This record gives sequence, structure tokens and C-alpha cells, in this order.
Amino acid sequence: MLRRKTVFLSGLGFAALLAGGFTAGPVLTPQTESPVIRVQAGEPETAPETTAAIPAQTEPKLTAEEEKAAATRLAFDRALVDAAVLNNEYESYRRGRSRKPVSLSAFRSLELRLSMIADADPANTQARDMANMMKMRQYEILQPSVEIAASANRLLYAHAMAERMRDDGTQVMVYGAGNNAVRFVSPHMTRQMAMQLSESARIPEKAKALQFQRVVFGNGRRSWTYDVSRNRLR
Repeated sequence: MLRRKTVFLSGLGFAALLAGGFTAGPVLTPQTESPVIRVQAGEPETAPETTAAIPAQTEPKLTAEEEKAAATRLAFDRALVDAAVLNNEYESYRRGRSRKPVSLSAFRSLELRLSMIADADPANTQARDMANMMKMRQYEILQPSVEIAASANRLLYAHAMAERMRDDGTQVMVYGAGNNAVRFVSPHMTRQMAMQLSESARIPEKAKALQFQRVVFGNGRRSWTYDVSRNRLR
């Protein structure tokens, strides 16, 4: 009986120790945080300066042929720009947008420049075409004056032939726009006489040179026309 009480008391004492906060075995402590290491940012490291000079890059030297080709191309480009500007000025004047007439010598100068470039380089067809355009512009500018002069020359020819053939009773006169036709009229005119007159007076050659479009031989009743373009009398 006494033994059982001792065991019982021993059990109570053990329980009391547990209730009083006693823990058996090793004591566990909470895990501490690992220390934070702070690193102060410093100035960025710079590459060491070098005192070695960087060699300058030089363009390759052109050969004599390359320099000549470059100069020719530059001259051609400048001529194209000048031609375009001059052509625009001419169109503005021709359409009435400008009252400033274009110099004929400017077109002639550009024609010569472009022709020289085309002669030096036959493959440059653009230069040849532009030179022809400059020539055409000159003709357009001169055309009114040329037509007036040609008409006057045809009239003078008719007057000279009339004086020459007056004794034969043949009248010579011009008619048509710009005096582009001439008529030889005689009461005795026949087809055979017209052919002989044409040959002796070299009328076909004169008609072509003076740009007559038609030459007519007649006697008041019949007429025969010399076709200048076909070189025959019909």
C-alpha cells in the first residue's frame, strides 16, 4: 500500500513539473535572421584613357580615267539642270504665263554643250536627245521669222521671173498661204512648153530650194501642175 502511494506521488510530482513549464530534452530557440550586408554604390569604373591617336580614314585615290569620267558626269548633270530650267521658262512664255522671252543664244549654247558630251560618249543617248530638243526650241522661236523670210524670198523669185519672161508674154505670180504656190500663165502655154520651161529655167530646183508646194503652168483654159514632192508634171 505504501509502495503504491509513493509511485502515485511520484507521478503527481512529475505532472506538477510539467505544469510549471519544465520541458524535457534540449531547448529549441527561434531561428535568427541572417545578417543583411549593405554595399555602398561607388562611382562606375571607367576604362583607362588611351593616348594612342586613331588613324584618319582616307578615301581611295581616283585614277585619271575615273576623275575624267566623274568630271564628264558632273558637266552632263549641270547641262541637264540648265536645260530643264530653260525649257520651263520657254513653256511659261509660250503659254502666256510669263512675258519674259527666252534668249535664243541660251538654247544654242546648251545645244553645243550637250552635243559635245554626246560626241565624247556616243552611248549617252540622253545627251543627244536633249541636244536635239534644244535645236527644236530654236526652230520654234525662229519659225515665225523664218516663214516670213521664206515667203518674202518666194515673192522676190516670182517678181524676178516675171521680169525675165515679160517679153514672152508670160505672167508669173505667187498665191496661197505664205506664197507657197507659183503660177506661170501664157496664152501659148502647152504641156510640152511647160516641160521645156521647167528644164531651161531650172524651175524644179528653185521650187525645192524655196519650198514651193506647187508650181502651175496654164494658158487660161488648161493647166498643168508640177508636183514638187514627186518631181513630176501632171
